[in-house]
Amino acid sequence: LWPLFNYIIWNDATDGRIEKTQWNFYEAVNQKYADLIVEHYQTGDTIWIHDYHLLLVPDMVRTKLPKARIGLFVHSPFPSSEIFRCLPKRQEILKGMLGANLVGFQTYANARHFISTSTRVLGYESSPDGVENDGHFCHVGTFPIGIDVDAVDSIRKSSDVVPKIKAITEMYSDKKILVGRDKIDLVQGVLQKLAAFEKFLLDYPEWQNKVVLIQVTDANSTDSLKNENKVSEMVAHINGNIGSLEWSPVYHYHHQIQTDEYYALLSTADAALITAVRDGMNTTCSEYVMCQQEKHGSLIVSELTGTAGSMGSALLVNPWDYAGVAKAINDALLMSEEEKLARHMQLLAHVKSNTTSFWAHSFVRMLLHTCLLSEQSKNTPKLKLEYLRDQYRHSKKRLICFDYDGTLTPIKKTPMAAVPPKDMLQYLTALCQDPRNEVWIISGRDENALNNWLGHIDHLGMSAEHGSFMRYPDSKKWVNLTEHLDMSWKNDVLEIFTYYTERTTGSFIEHKRCALTWHYRLADPEYGAFQAKECQNHLEQAILSKLPVEVLVGKKNLEVRPTSVNKGEILKKLLASSNTPFDFVMCCGDDRTDEDMFKTLKKSDLYEHQKFAVLVGNEDQKTQANWLLPNVQQVIESIRIMAESS
Repeated sequence: LWPLFNYIIWNDATDGRIEKTQWNFYEAVNQKYADLIVEHYQTGDTIWIHDYHLLLVPDMVRTKLPKARIGLFVHSPFPSSEIFRCLPKRQEILKGMLGANLVGFQTYANARHFISTSTRVLGYESSPDGVENDGHFCHVGTFPIGIDVDAVDSIRKSSDVVPKIKAITEMYSDKKILVGRDKIDLVQGVLQKLAAFEKFLLDYPEWQNKVVLIQVTDANSTDSLKNENKVSEMVAHINGNIGSLEWSPVYHYHHQIQTDEYYALLSTADAALITAVRDGMNTTCSEYVMCQQEKHGSLIVSELTGTAGSMGSALLVNPWDYAGVAKAINDALLMSEEEKLARHMQLLAHVKSNTTSFWAHSFVRMLLHTCLLSEQSKNTPKLKLEYLRDQYRHSKKRLICFDYDGTLTPIKKTPMAAVPPKDMLQYLTALCQDPRNEVWIISGRDENALNNWLGHIDHLGMSAEHGSFMRYPDSKKWVNLTEHLDMSWKNDVLEIFTYYTERTTGSFIEHKRCALTWHYRLADPEYGAFQAKECQNHLEQAILSKLPVEVLVGKKNLEVRPTSVNKGEILKKLLASSNTPFDFVMCCGDDRTDEDMFKTLKKSDLYEHQKFAVLVGNEDQKTQANWLLPNVQQVIESIRIMAESS
């Protein structure tokens, strides 16, 4: 995971056996952590999980503790979807992360990548604030990490550090000091730094014998031996080609230096050079700023690090542009005291206000706020199937209406892929056999689709195209409720839909007798959503103001239909058609087209305990429904319970 998260993709092909073993170990370790959390959890506890080592834990814990407050913070970068989808277990990793209430990242770019990847890889709905995951909304936020400024300030002024500051200053009294401290790995950019420093000495020869680079590298990173040899060779090359007996341009210390030596080095430097080619938040930058409160040295930072976005007063460089880094070093060493002070004060203000404590409090506060909002927004209670069964059993005349897509069958990428599940058909058929039941499918689908999938079920009523057509129970004939309407508007709408289809790869138009639907589920998720908004605006300006039609915003589609046709009107018709009043009415649906049905049921004269307007989906969704079922599986389970209670 670490290489991939840092944009390093493996080059060798494997048969997958090693990766499978590694995955099994990773999954087992995550499960052990999750089990321990569940074992020690008490009601009201807040769970905070850290970094890429434990990405499966949030969902593992969520499975056992559905109401727990779970936060996940990812300290490493998060790659774009093009990189992340190279991971064989990409879906499992994402689903594990989405079990959290809040996922935090160091930078906005990382958060944006996570949201985009969840949409592209899993097909989930998302917003700039987070990702919707099967009835659970996972919030996503940015929380730049800081340092303990009081501790750093105390150490740099301590009796252990001050003498070392004096010693280093005297040792290099006639030299400018550049300092760098990095792990030896492929993303910290040590080789790029050395190459840029060599370029600096060659392009600005006046600095030869006047400047030194003190580079400290940590030896504790994995796979560091090969990189260590490359760095040592590069140091020897620079010192041999440009240095002399009196002057070595680069001093390389490859070991874990003591804290007092480290802070003394930061305090004496004239500039710090951070050239990571990929990194999260580099705390060396913040520590350097804290140690430079007397000297006001310049900070040179790679624009590819997470730190760059929050430290705009630093000199930002592209580590691959050696000439650009060389120029930045020259600018830093020649910078006036006034400019150095101004830049330093801005950086210091940022470091002091964005501490480790502030980071931790910000994340926890956001997590608690997110959970509170989620709890407060749960105005739609989850339907208890035992309660549904009891009300069903005590009723004598029932009307039961279901949407199709997203209610009886999961949403699919193409309309014709939404084949009804076998168990659903079995239970629905049984439900229709009870003479006390009047069961209807009220869908946006056309007559042919409903006939093919559900037409064989006896005593089932069907309404197609959101109420444009009706096929009554035990009849094979479809009644057109819109034959008196003028459909000439379809040509104008088709022209607009065609325009956007030609410009949105993966989109297509579905022709219905009384409606036109533009689907973009197969298009790029972000571009498709953008084009849908543009298309909607175009329709509203060019069509809606002139013609009696409306635009329905569905799940990855736009549909234009006559304003007089909707599911609510069908429900009114059904409620009024029965000689015996209904004492149990249930309507299930998952999107905005079903809200008309919920609204009609809400306004009906039935008692509240006889009304079951059931939203299928996210508990945070605004709705006219009075009950909630989280997914299609729960809807099918409710049908089974009713069928077995008949």
